[in-house]
Amino acid sequence: MSGLEINKSKTVEEGDAKTIDRHIYKQGHCMEDDVYTCLLRRHVHRYPEDGSHKMWVLPQLIILFSTGDVSQVTKAIVKDMMHPIGSGLVASVLVEESIREEVIQKIGANLKPMDERLHQHPNYLRSLKLIDRMNCSTIHIEEYEDGDTEKRYSHIKPGSPVVVLDFPQHYFGDKPTAVITMSTFRNFNEVVKLYKREGLSFDSVSVWSLKLAQCFELVTRLPEPLHWTFNSMNVPVDFLIKTPQSNGSVSVTQNMHYELHAINGKYKTIAFPICLDLEN
Repeated sequence: MSGLEINKSKTVEEGDAKTIDRHIYKQGHCMEDDVYTCLLRRHVHRYPEDGSHKMWVLPQLIILFSTGDVSQVTKAIVKDMMHPIGSGLVASVLVEESIREEVIQKIGANLKPMDERLHQHPNYLRSLKLIDRMNCSTIHIEEYEDGDTEKRYSHIKPGSPVVVLDFPQHYFGDKPTAVITMSTFRNFNEVVKLYKREGLSFDSVSVWSLKLAQCFELVTRLPEPLHWTFNSMNVPVDFLIKTPQSNGSVSVTQNMHYELHAINGKYKTIAFPICLDLEN
């Protein structure tokens, strides 16, 4: 039979996009439906076009202490989970043990379906398979069978964002996973261990705590990340790096405190709002 037969209910596995291209080229023609299916599946496999589905691009880590703003952190997580493959997104969250259940409940109550372009994305489907295989606990949008009137047996609704509990990112492969991982800590030593366990080179870390001493303590304990924010996220700091005044500088602009430090030939930035009732 001429053309390329593809079951529309299946998802292209890794490497199939190139196979599809070669097949179309060799055959020289396809049935109209087959061509559409081929192109659609190739597009899904190659999305996003910036290549952020192939490798992590500027992943972020959130560290939330018990005095941090749970509502703001929840909003940031829910927002990134609507399109969990891309550049500069939250990849992992570390939460102090005493507020774990509160955070889980707030995230679960506010989750929204993912962008439809990611519902059948190979990275997302691969993560779902691993979650099922390892029996991971997750935060997700629940779905029940029609006959389950008592809602006793739920499963992950198709297209639901997923937060995986107590498993690090590296368990799900070396490519962007389309899920966020969340683990719990009790002290600074556990934060360091959990950070290393994630297996990612985080570009930035957002620490949420009313105690500035806790925030700065983590900067010294986690030397790898170059960009730090306290009680805020996604703060532009390019102007600090483009025009460094010296090996270290401090400035205040529009109610934001900025610090720039040159350490081992690399610049590390720190930014946080000064309008909060912070403790030293």
